Amino acid sequence: MKKIFSTFTIIISIFSFSQKNTSKFSVTYNKNIETYFLAEILSAGHRRNNKDFELYKIKDCSGYQPIVKKALDKFGHLKNAPISVATAELNDVIMEKYGLGNDALMKSLVYHQEFPSKDWKNDYEFEFFRLNKEQNEEVTLLIKNYLNELSKFYTQEKIGAFFNENKDFYQGAINEYNKQIPAGFTNAMEQFYGETFNQYVILISPMMMWPISDGEGRGIGTDLVLKSGAKNIYEIASPFVKVEKAGQFGYDNQFQARFLSVHEFGHSFVNKEVYKHSEKLQKFKELFEKSNLKETMIKIGGYGDYETCVAEHLVRLGEIQTAKIQKDFERAIKLEEYHLKNNFIFLPKLEEKIKEYNSNRAKYKTFGDFVPQLLEVFENSNIDFINSELEKVKK
Repeated sequence: MKKIFSTFTIIISIFSFSQKNTSKFSVTYNKNIETYFLAEILSAGHRRNNKDFELYKIKDCSGYQPIVKKALDKFGHLKNAPISVATAELNDVIMEKYGLGNDALMKSLVYHQEFPSKDWKNDYEFEFFRLNKEQNEEVTLLIKNYLNELSKFYTQEKIGAFFNENKDFYQGAINEYNKQIPAGFTNAMEQFYGETFNQYVILISPMMMWPISDGEGRGIGTDLVLKSGAKNIYEIASPFVKVEKAGQFGYDNQFQARFLSVHEFGHSFVNKEVYKHSEKLQKFKELFEKSNLKETMIKIGGYGDYETCVAEHLVRLGEIQTAKIQKDFERAIKLEEYHLKNNFIFLPKLEEKIKEYNSNRAKYKTFGDFVPQLLEVFENSNIDFINSELEKVKK
């Protein structure tokens, strides 16, 4: 789960190439994901875990998310339906038994053909590096069985008609998000990381609830490997602006849209490289847990383990480098200031270290080639440095 707060305005820069002319990038929505979040709304009263928060989200978000309000008006009578109970049970089980949140379900939803289809785009297997083979197989079966029921729910309750009734709102939200994106950012990301993906897709989700305060929104990253072997990467975005009058759709905040896009896509480049080198981070694991860093990271974003802390730092490093490649130096400076205020204390040393990568791309073809060097920044640290830097942030 990622909570991202906006405290500043990014100045619009003019770039030499337009993202809107890049066919690899698109903004749309996904009926599977919206149907899941509808079922999640209906399931709130049946939850064992986080029930109070789920009910609070409904009460708060239905006041300024029109799709949530319309969904409650049309489908609220299904709160005790089998799909509502099944959705609550699935979320409780994967949390209690496997330590997973609802973000773990997103990959299956993009792997499945859009409802009302019962087919899959490719073979789907759940995989999380902290679970063993047997556990991953158990979660795979749970999710596949659930999606079978969710598909039936979509057809039986004519959910497709609801999306058709609200197609103008969804299109308005797509257009609104499109206005906010940084021109050419996927090109710049590919240049920095030395890696490419087949498609970069923003999936707006007006049905996903996340209480909006001070420009707060939620983004969830996932990916899809096609049968051809090509990979699409996705960012699923909750609204981050309250809809208070006609002509608003929930995405008219340039900073938040840019932050979520570059940030979530960045995880597809970064995470897999960090997890390859767990053995190189054993010293940092101890530092993370014995210093004040673990407690701090949990408070700011729920980043409760050392590998996640490292990945989140490197994704933010990528955000800054992407802005610099685009010659959007104002944005780069604002990002540096913002992330330091939010306790990403290793960024200055990482920015110094990344100069070696940028100046020697003949040796380091990809970001992954250089990750072992970046991990030294964390491994060569100490508790006194970490706690001292965290104290500076408080002042």
